[in-house]
Amino acid sequence: MSSPEEALSADEPLNDIDLSVLDGIREMFRVADPMPADLPERIRFRLALRDLEIEVARLTEEQELAGIRGAELSRTITFDSDSLTIMIRIDSNRDGTVRVDGWLAPPQRRELELKTTAESLSVSCDDQGRFAFARVPRGTAQLMVRAAEPGPDGSGRSVVTPALIL
Repeated sequence: MSSPEEALSADEPLNDIDLSVLDGIREMFRVADPMPADLPERIRFRLALRDLEIEVARLTEEQELAGIRGAELSRTITFDSDSLTIMIRIDSNRDGTVRVDGWLAPPQRRELELKTTAESLSVSCDDQGRFAFARVPRGTAQLMVRAAEPGPDGSGRSVVTPALIL
């Protein structure tokens, strides 16, 4: 082993011993945890998603509110994106479906699509940004607010929420 006087400082360039140690570490990881063969393709796909004209809304809050009829509950969920806030209230229907009422801020007319595992439902907002889906099957759903006329600030893009359980 070399003496402390012979030890290299962090400021010195890598030597053959350093490179040999790094090669050994790389080989160890290649054997123990190899890179997935499709990783470069997945990276290119993710980079391509950045160019899509869809804005993903973020979940900002979820509250349970006491229902009008005894033990029934309503859920209020708010999604926030750079250009749009979407608030929805989910209420149970007697037939096992749910009613989804919602509002857009700032208020505007937009076409909306609620994709569920069973079907895809479409509605339009009124001038105040209000919309409703009267009967929606329970399960996983995702709301898409279709693009409006593009504004100078990038507003008007389609906005999609994360999947939620109804």
